[in-house]
Amino acid sequence: MKYLSKIIIGITAVIFFAGCQNTPAPAHPNWPISIDNSLRNKIIVTNSVSKERVDGLAQVQFALKNLLPHTAVNALYQVQWFDKNGFKITSITGGFHKIHLAPGESEIYNIVATSANVRTYKINIVNYAKNKERIPNETKEYR
Repeated sequence: MKYLSKIIIGITAVIFFAGCQNTPAPAHPNWPISIDNSLRNKIIVTNSVSKERVDGLAQVQFALKNLLPHTAVNALYQVQWFDKNGFKITSITGGFHKIHLAPGESEIYNIVATSANVRTYKINIVNYAKNKERIPNETKEYR
């Protein structure tokens, strides 16, 4: 009986601590953000908000966190803007922009649309190494 109670306590402790693992939460289903599969276990979106500014332009803010404790993550993000009918609006802020997150680092990104016709948006986050050619005049490699 003495051994049985120790086994039960041991199993209970293992189950309890296994349930307390620090697993990343998936992005909120209402956030229009997609992350490339090669980055899924490396970075997560911790927040995303948007608003219409007083000048009538849309503003988007999102936060990313590097889940890797010893490795920096390099990626690119792109914001695509859409009008009230769902048509894509071309914008100078619609290109790809670099992301560099040090190990365990969190960063907030702010983007403002260049057209008052913007009603919705979508953010794409892709692997830097596989997509660096998408940045014009790219001359510097991340290390």
